[in-house]
Amino acid sequence: MKNFILICISVALFISCGICRKFTSDDKSSKKENTKTEKSESVTEEGKSKTEEKKSNAGTEVSMLEFDKSNLPSEINYTGSIVTGKRWTDKNGENILILTKTKVKEKKVKQYGTEDNILECELFGYQYVSTGGSYTLLWKINDLVKDCMFDLTLDFIPGSLSITDLNDNGIAESTFLYKMCCRSDVSPAELKLMMHENDSKYALRGNMLVKVEGYTGGGDYKVDKSFANAPDEFLDYAKSQWKEYRTETFK
Repeated sequence: MKNFILICISVALFISCGICRKFTSDDKSSKKENTKTEKSESVTEEGKSKTEEKKSNAGTEVSMLEFDKSNLPSEINYTGSIVTGKRWTDKNGENILILTKTKVKEKKVKQYGTEDNILECELFGYQYVSTGGSYTLLWKINDLVKDCMFDLTLDFIPGSLSITDLNDNGIAESTFLYKMCCRSDVSPAELKLMMHENDSKYALRGNMLVKVEGYTGGGDYKVDKSFANAPDEFLDYAKSQWKEYRTETFK
């Protein structure tokens, strides 16, 4: 009888230990699963936050619009004839940029007892921004060649006008180049690159690269100090544009 009681007690203890181990194992497994779930939820929330941020930034991209010089808003005032232009939207609203040039003016002057013809020409650049449904002038540039007694050159470089968002801030930059000179030979013309973001202006100034038989000259530039306060991408892009458009050919 005593032996039978001892056997019953042993069986009861064995079953009890098994149940305890199961509960302990289940508890650890549950905690582990909860930890995984919490981590998963954390990653999901982080990913969601990054996605929302990305969507927000995507909403500030520059969107190009059709530019029609014959159909501009009445607030757009300019001098000369439109050579080219661009139209786009960004964080500031709707933007219109136009590049214009006047006709070459010729007048006669007397000097040293003789009468000579002198030439003069101007170019302009304007950027207008739509605020509250009306357009206001953001910036304007003007340059000219005057008192020229030889061959006058004052031209925007074809294809050089570009609209970018190099620093991804939702506000577009505009960049263009033009050349100017009064000369009677094939010496390098003066070349200027203008970049704007909002009303901030950045510039490279130098000479066009001339390559003719027996002569190569020009192509160099000086960096305006304004680039010191600009993102690095601005100067990198300006240099690449200069290199692409600096060469002058003679027909």
